[in-house]
Amino acid sequence: MPESVLGLPVHPLVVHGVVVLMPLAAILTIVIAVSPDRRARLGWLTWILTSAGLASTYVATQSGANLEEQLFPKVMPLSVADHKSWGGSTLWFAVALWLAVTALLLIDWDRRRRQGISSSVLPTVVAVVAILVAMAAAGQVLVTGWTGAQSRWSGAASPVEEQRHA
Repeated sequence: MPESVLGLPVHPLVVHGVVVLMPLAAILTIVIAVSPDRRARLGWLTWILTSAGLASTYVATQSGANLEEQLFPKVMPLSVADHKSWGGSTLWFAVALWLAVTALLLIDWDRRRRQGISSSVLPTVVAVVAILVAMAAAGQVLVTGWTGAQSRWSGAASPVEEQRHA
């Protein structure tokens, strides 16, 4: 994975994708979980956005590790360590959201294929779980982004050269 694009570190570029895609995917997940009609129209769009959010989260995690090694070869500031901790678990929330959306779509596909023969208990349980996962994933992205912005703008995540000249 490249460490920079046009001289800019990859990490701050990619995290903007996470910050946009994951909450948008979470909102759409809630919409398709509560409305089977909208699930038929927006289900695949939600799955694509969730997949892109998951991929962005993975790239952000990897590029964050690369940036950490570059900026803090010896000692990492506490605010950066806090952000790293939140960011590492964000990937699992993105995976959970992807699985929830996939389960919603597969159950809906199975329901339409069977033409109403199946029970309504499983789709309801999956929809409730998907809503909870969507809220948790959006919250996780919010806190991760907040701790990253705090560490950057407090000066803790400034490049080594900037810290030496300060």
